[in-house]
Amino acid sequence: MNEPLSKPQNKVEDDEIDLREIWRVLVKYKRMIMFATFGAAIVAAGISLQLPNIYRAEVLLAPVQDDNAKSGGMAAALGGLGGLASLAGISMGSGGSAEENLAILRSREFLWKFVQDNKLMPIFFEDEWDEVQKKWKESDPKKQPGQMDVARLFDKEVLGVNTDKKSSLVTVTIEWKDPVLATAWADQLITQLNQYLRQEAIARSEANLKYLNEELARTQIEEMRKTLYDLIGREQRNAMLANAQRQFAFRVLDPAVVPDKKIKPKRTIIVLLAALMAGFMAVLVAFIRGRRQAEQN
Repeated sequence: MNEPLSKPQNKVEDDEIDLREIWRVLVKYKRMIMFATFGAAIVAAGISLQLPNIYRAEVLLAPVQDDNAKSGGMAAALGGLGGLASLAGISMGSGGSAEENLAILRSREFLWKFVQDNKLMPIFFEDEWDEVQKKWKESDPKKQPGQMDVARLFDKEVLGVNTDKKSSLVTVTIEWKDPVLATAWADQLITQLNQYLRQEAIARSEANLKYLNEELARTQIEEMRKTLYDLIGREQRNAMLANAQRQFAFRVLDPAVVPDKKIKPKRTIIVLLAALMAGFMAVLVAFIRGRRQAEQN
């Protein structure tokens, strides 16, 4: 009758033995565990103090809606003229969608132009720039920072774009170790983007007007001439609006201000994670050593 009770009792005793063994191992190797934990915390603290503070400047934008979209669209206003416009390669909108414009903002070509215009290469790649001689330390042009390096830097570390799907508002962020520079770049980036898109729209309208005027000179059909006059008026209006609108694609609702708090590195979190990981590894090593000693005995 007592036999069934023996197994639970033995199990309890085994558990107690295991707990005692765990405690014995922890006590035996407590110095190693403490040294590893505090040592890792100190090293992590030292490394984190060497990392520069990173600040984030933000600009809140609203996409500028095309007036034709508000009134039902130019294609609807012109009825069947949309087909002719498409054949002519003429866009019925003055400035692309917000998604297209943001794609241009993140494009390699635009970012490269922004960096070149503002002479930012020595700032972005200061470790590779000789400030005294004002040239790259590496003499081989192929090994010097270039367009792809700029694109990767912006994509991974500097530029952030977030669109609110409900309100369609866009937040553009610039992260950099100098808060004043981050703020200046954020505002300048949007100014230059609007200017870039505005110039593109003006050039497109001028090309369209040239084509339409040539077609007007060739055709004698009255209905076609009326259609061409309507399209020419549309393009002239586009060119006029593009020349007049400084905030062509995006309207700045809230310009960037100099941030007063860093966003990273999170030094406390870095130290805590390093201490926890080192402590865990030290406990694991302690149990492995304890098990080996137990097997040898």
